[in-house]
Amino acid sequence: MTKKLQTFFQALSFRRCIIGPFIGMVMLLGLSPILSFAQPLIGAKNLALGGGGTAYLTGVEANFYNPANLMIYDREGSIHFSVASGGFFFEPVLSDNEAQQQAENFRDIFSVYRPGSQQITSDQRDAIIRENYLGSNAISQHQAYAEVLLGGIQWQKADHSFSLVARSRYASRIEVGSGWYSTDFKNNGNNSVRDFTLIRQNQTLHEISFAYAREFDFINGLLPKIRKLYIGIAPKFIIGGAYSNAVYDARYVQTGSQPQASFVDEFSYRSSGSYSDMVRTYSSGAAAQQAINNNLSDDFYLNPTGYGFGFDFGLTYVIPLQSNTAIYDTGKSRRTVDQSLRFAFSVTDLGFITYTKSPFQIYKERQSQKLGTEGIINSKFIGSAGQYLSIFENASVLPNPFLTSTSRSGDSFTQTLPTSLNTGFFLDLSRIKISGDLTLALKDNAFKSTKLTGHFGLETHPHPNIPIRVGTQLATGLPIHLGLGTGVETRYWDFFISTQVLVKSSSLTTELIGGALAGLQFHL
Repeated sequence: MTKKLQTFFQALSFRRCIIGPFIGMVMLLGLSPILSFAQPLIGAKNLALGGGGTAYLTGVEANFYNPANLMIYDREGSIHFSVASGGFFFEPVLSDNEAQQQAENFRDIFSVYRPGSQQITSDQRDAIIRENYLGSNAISQHQAYAEVLLGGIQWQKADHSFSLVARSRYASRIEVGSGWYSTDFKNNGNNSVRDFTLIRQNQTLHEISFAYAREFDFINGLLPKIRKLYIGIAPKFIIGGAYSNAVYDARYVQTGSQPQASFVDEFSYRSSGSYSDMVRTYSSGAAAQQAINNNLSDDFYLNPTGYGFGFDFGLTYVIPLQSNTAIYDTGKSRRTVDQSLRFAFSVTDLGFITYTKSPFQIYKERQSQKLGTEGIINSKFIGSAGQYLSIFENASVLPNPFLTSTSRSGDSFTQTLPTSLNTGFFLDLSRIKISGDLTLALKDNAFKSTKLTGHFGLETHPHPNIPIRVGTQLATGLPIHLGLGTGVETRYWDFFISTQVLVKSSSLTTELIGGALAGLQFHL
């Protein structure tokens, strides 16, 4: 054991010619405004590859994407652990080419709303309409997501593997109708519509996951001998922070030659913790900003308000290439498996969470009425905490759903986790690796939308210890995301960084919208 540790620490003094420039690059990124203001998000490996990982991600990160990959022996050693890694990304309502301002845009989404903080000029409003409401598109969608993997450890044996990991994640998703920014009506079949949709979903989850993976012996006996099928499951205990889900489904509808449009609206709201306390204060007669100030602090969304259970499940099918038999090696003769093709499927976040601390629910049935014309807002809606309340208080004509809804409840409620189905492949040709994934969420939520999303990535190794990763994320109706990342891989430790940019097809411009930093990973 002493000899192994000695070799380990010797590996930490990796060649100066590589470590020196790399540390300089890491320090430069660490000092950049984007990372210093940001909350961490997803892993540095898969962010660079477009966000996928069903067949690609191994090690402790596999707990949350595909636990079957814990059986993939692609790194030497039987014990692997990771500390303090994570990242972020967001899709801004109004982007900015300045890194400092873009960092502030991200920070504002996670902050408590302050009056005037999101004011816009007429030119900025025009830019919002031009960038988010092209053609007949009447609703824009924007997400922000931050995650930190606090730490994890994996124990890998020849026929099974265990892993224990803790992480925290926060997500915000908004949908905003074009009617808030423009008085124009858009064609919708036989009708003309001015859309006032306003959806804001926020959720914070703290998770402890235990995973177990092994060969699927029964199926493997029916397969060609050189191939393997692995199965993995990762049950997890969850503590939920403050939660809110507000859905305002509303629009002016003009049919044919009607002289006046009808206004149709429906509203539902669920929340826990400080979000509920804020709405209760507002409903009792306080001004919106007073309700915000009295109930929301900078870190209120981290306070526990519920608990739940869930699990992640996965299957991975490995086909070695060029008669590579390393898949059967055991003991001291064990070699890493490369030059292989993997196909994988996983179900993630299958489970529920029950909110018991200050739960609150509102519902207003759909109704149609004649209203005057609502004006346009002079700020951009980004979904910062409390801004939803302020938007309705400042509306001049629209009925305030928080004050006009008659169905209210303070009973505890249960919310499903953000379940999704994932499938993917990974082609490993030693120094060139190609990955592809498709992801489908079963229900719109703060973390994911039900749009089918594709993730495609390429990894190459110009030097055996230096990976270069590039990738893209594609989804119908959403902007293109491009990722780029690198790092250092040695026998005993790894470190990775990555970034992601948003590509706007309308203006052919790019903005930095994400980044990730993988803390040290060790292999013993």
